[in-house]
Amino acid sequence: MFLVIDKDYIKAEGTGRTFPIPAMQFLTSLNYLSSLRIFAEATGNNPDDCKCQPSQRCWPDSHAWSRLNKTTNGALLKTVPPGIVCYQGPAYDKEACEKISEESKYHTWITQSPFNVMQPGWNGNPCPPTGGAEANGTCNTLLGSPVYVINATNPSQVEAGVKFAKKYNIRLIVKNTGHEFLGRSSGAHSLSIWTHYMRDADFTESFKPKKCSKAKAHSAVTIGSGMQWKDLVLLAHPYGKLVVTGGNPTVGCIGGFMQGGGHSPIGSKYGMAVDQVLEINLVTPSGQYITANECENSEYFWALRGGGGGTFGVVTSATIRTYPTQPITILSQNFTLTSDDTDIWWDWMAYVHSDIPRISEAGLMGYSFIFDNGTGKVGWAAALTMVNGTAEEASDILKPLYANLTNGKYKDHIIYDQQTYTFPDFMTYFVNFFRAERVGSTAVLPSRLLDARALTEDPAFFAATLKKMWSPYVGAYLGHIVGGPGVAQHKNVDMALNPAWRRTYNHFIAAAGWDTPDLRDAVVDHARNVLEYNLRKLAPETGQYLNEALYGSEGWQAANWGSNYPRLFSFKNKIDPNGVLYCFNCVGSEKWVESANGSLCRASWA
Repeated sequence: MFLVIDKDYIKAEGTGRTFPIPAMQFLTSLNYLSSLRIFAEATGNNPDDCKCQPSQRCWPDSHAWSRLNKTTNGALLKTVPPGIVCYQGPAYDKEACEKISEESKYHTWITQSPFNVMQPGWNGNPCPPTGGAEANGTCNTLLGSPVYVINATNPSQVEAGVKFAKKYNIRLIVKNTGHEFLGRSSGAHSLSIWTHYMRDADFTESFKPKKCSKAKAHSAVTIGSGMQWKDLVLLAHPYGKLVVTGGNPTVGCIGGFMQGGGHSPIGSKYGMAVDQVLEINLVTPSGQYITANECENSEYFWALRGGGGGTFGVVTSATIRTYPTQPITILSQNFTLTSDDTDIWWDWMAYVHSDIPRISEAGLMGYSFIFDNGTGKVGWAAALTMVNGTAEEASDILKPLYANLTNGKYKDHIIYDQQTYTFPDFMTYFVNFFRAERVGSTAVLPSRLLDARALTEDPAFFAATLKKMWSPYVGAYLGHIVGGPGVAQHKNVDMALNPAWRRTYNHFIAAAGWDTPDLRDAVVDHARNVLEYNLRKLAPETGQYLNEALYGSEGWQAANWGSNYPRLFSFKNKIDPNGVLYCFNCVGSEKWVESANGSLCRASWA
């Protein structure tokens, strides 16, 4: 059964039946799925429509895989976890194990692995490189990992991979760098397309999208989908340019980061990463290589800018805007509670957050953290950025905040310190300020986009919410002050990005984690029923950043894309009715059910 989604109805083609449904009801509730499921079962929808697995007859034989390897000029890789050298058997190597055990802690190593990801649990954590006493353990080489990987270096190899997966009904996934919190770069019994080595860069002062003869020319760079931010920043510097980056040097520029929106440490000045995109080259779910921009394949262009990665095609390259480089000032700020009065601390935090819209409009942006400082006291640290501003100008913006602290009711309870650093250009700032993350964390990320109403309307409620959510399970509150005027200036550009971003000032995460597996269920329960629940009460009309959100978030369609979801769902059904590209909680994924053993089957209603 093929579903057509309109703003007023859902039509089941081939059945003659139409179901009226208001668009916002579609977005805010999944109750409509129940009625569709009943109807679909009544019309004979096949519940056994599943992706092929290696143990089944439908799985390609060795000759088929050899042909794919030949078609891709030897780019096909068989999955062999690097950690296998830590386990007894023919591959055991003590020295190699010790080396991998250290290197695999950092994301730089993960990006260079064909199938490892930042959070190895998504791959089933096959063969953790522990060594020592663990060397006699079991090394399960599959679990949640792909069976084969195409090390793609050109679009024709991507085309071959997509067509092969489509022909044999194999689950297809895409990995760029593996910097993925929600498991979208992983998948059991799958073929993976790895884009890490598609790394070309071509700078120009006058780029115009194809077939857009009347378009304004822009300073831009065309990059391969494997390009990472640190490398691009270094390449742009000799041209006197900056690019709107993410906050991690190893993240891929135009993979899931850009396709999901891509917030930036300089976003309050220039907008999000997705706002910089002028043109995209991709391989569609049908295996066709196309160019998408405002003038051709415009619906692909719309969907790929904010609709999420691994869904509408495999991006092979894109052209993004560049800007003249600027001096960057960093204002490092710390607040620490010195008394035992936690109520006054949360009251102060509410006041600080209520000031975020003002400081954002004045030109400050960046990242903040609320955390236990290790002494039983809670603290707040922020690294605020100002583009083309002096240390004095940055400090002046915060004077009203400090005045309230030193002259008001907080002065006997909270201390602060501040330092400023000025860098001569964007490159110097980026390479000195940002470092690759450690990997392997076990964390969940309930989040919410906070607009001016949420931040300023009821400080007492804001304070009570922060206090209510704080618990031993919470590692930190992360405040991404990355919205504001730079993001709002693009509000009239038609793209799939959640419209709530255009009025957001703070992308707020309540990060929760566990040290031992026995705590996992309790932490996840707390994240869903306390953290996410209260964040949604704080900002009920916004949403969340789809790349940094709680796995399995309730009502994820509305939370991730707002009013854009019906259009995205309809377009996904149109271009990929058989689900060649699937990832959990991605557009159209509700049509599929993934079981614990990795099988992926159509939902009975789909």
